[in-house]
Formats: sequence, C-alpha cells, structure tokens
Amino acid sequence: MTVLRRGLSYREFPDGSHLDGSGYTLHPGDGIPFAFELLMRPYPFLRVGDEVADAVGRAWRFDGPWDWSAFDGESAGAGPEWPLVLLTRAGMPCAVEDAEAVAATTASGSHQGTARAWMSLTEASPTP
Repeated sequence: MTVLRRGLSYREFPDGSHLDGSGYTLHPGDGIPFAFELLMRPYPFLRVGDEVADAVGRAWRFDGPWDWSAFDGESAGAGPEWPLVLLTRAGMPCAVEDAEAVAATTASGSHQGTARAWMSLTEASPTP
C-alpha cells in the first residue's frame, strides 16, 4: 500500500528524496501498527464503469471521482451537472434501488462541491 503526505495527490519524480515517486509504502503484514480514518469517500453511491445521465442531458461514464468521460466526446469541463440518473451498472440495466440512491444523493450539491470538499480535507487537488 502506498500513501502520500497530506497536501499531495501525486509526487513528482525525482524529488530529491529517497522516495521512488509514489510515496511512502506500508506493508500491512510487517507487524508495525497503523490506523486509517476515512474522512470522505467521493461518490460512494457510484461504482467504476457506471453510466449516468446528468441534468443537462449529457451521458457520462464514471471511472473514479476525478475521471469522468462524456459520451459526446466533448471535454469533461467542470464535470457532470447534478442531479444524476443512473443508466447502467456493469453494462447492464441498473436496479431500481441503485438508481434511487444515485438520484437521492445527487438531488442537491454538485460535482464541483464534492471536489472542493475533498480538497479541503486533503489539502490537495485531483491529479492532473
């Protein structure tokens, strides 16, 4: 497992340190105690590969919180406009419960707001 210090979302290589460019490495089986605290999980209601439609009618593929692909081939720009409608999950029509969860969770707020909240907690920005 590799982690970066608060304020970094990636590490330039070389950076003059002993690190290889990926950050600090933890080995869970080495007996050294550590703990993690989840501060925020952007888009917990989406899974990689989900396809959604946004409020302005654009279709998107979700490949991670900062990795959205619009099906119209245009630039992702500021990202999808909320609320979102879940279209497919794993390439199949989605369950009603999943669609309702996405709609309810994105009824207010925005993609930009989610990014700002994450950046305020991490003191970093999404990777370029």
